[in-house]
Amino acid sequence: MAVSPATLSGPRKEMSILESNQYLLSQLEESKQKLQDLREKYLTSKATAFSLANHLQKYGCEEYKELIKSVLEEELQSEEGGVAEELRRGARLGKSDSLFQAQAQELTYLRQKIQEGRGVCYLFAQHVKNAVKSFESVLRSTETAYYTCFI
Repeated sequence: MAVSPATLSGPRKEMSILESNQYLLSQLEESKQKLQDLREKYLTSKATAFSLANHLQKYGCEEYKELIKSVLEEELQSEEGGVAEELRRGARLGKSDSLFQAQAQELTYLRQKIQEGRGVCYLFAQHVKNAVKSFESVLRSTETAYYTCFI
């Protein structure tokens, strides 16, 4: 009653290979998608760094002049360089993370001040309207009193 391994493993072996192949193809697709996502995140962070460096340069931040220069130069070189070079530059950009965080905090603070300023402007405008109405009322009552004296 002994069955040879060749007769049992033939169809099962083919099915196992097909299943493995399908599994590996799905893993490959997943990996390609993850790689694409990472590339998009990398390009987004690179564009953000370039944009922030432009803003800092525009406002003349002397304190970070060297960092700004290196980020702006990296943008020009990235068009010529490869991925390995980009990764090395990315490591240097990691050092500037504190700069970006400080700028983000400053922007948040300035937005808050703008909101407070809007509130103050609204209150001031209301105060001026009320003062004008009071002045007009006083003026009308003065005119009425003036005309009644001569009648």
